[in-house]
Amino acid sequence: MVKRIYILRHGETQWNKEDVFRGRSDIPLNETGLKQAEMASFYFKNKEIDFIFSSPLLRAMQTAKAVSKTTEKDVEIVEEFIDINFGIWEGLTVKEVERNYPHDFAIWVKNPQKLNLRGGETLETVRK
Repeated sequence: MVKRIYILRHGETQWNKEDVFRGRSDIPLNETGLKQAEMASFYFKNKEIDFIFSSPLLRAMQTAKAVSKTTEKDVEIVEEFIDINFGIWEGLTVKEVERNYPHDFAIWVKNPQKLNLRGGETLETVRK
């Protein structure tokens, strides 16, 4: 039997909608995100699901728990699934970062693996 791995991104948050760097800030799903999570749960209703893993962040957990309800599988928190730490950028909009950190933002857009944000993580750290 073929096993599949499904990767599901969390539903919308207010910060997603406003184009804010979220990172590890624990932002909940907004009303749209809660509906998206519920809709995603219907997709998985008749799928053979063995495990559900989630980041510990609320937005991911809310999405995973919606799927958990329809599949009757528990959600396992995996700390390593947490989002990248954006350091000084967390809580700032993309426009604010572009205006206040133009050099770093240009690196992020063109060569994100080369960016080393103050107080944040590099992509290499995230990969490890």
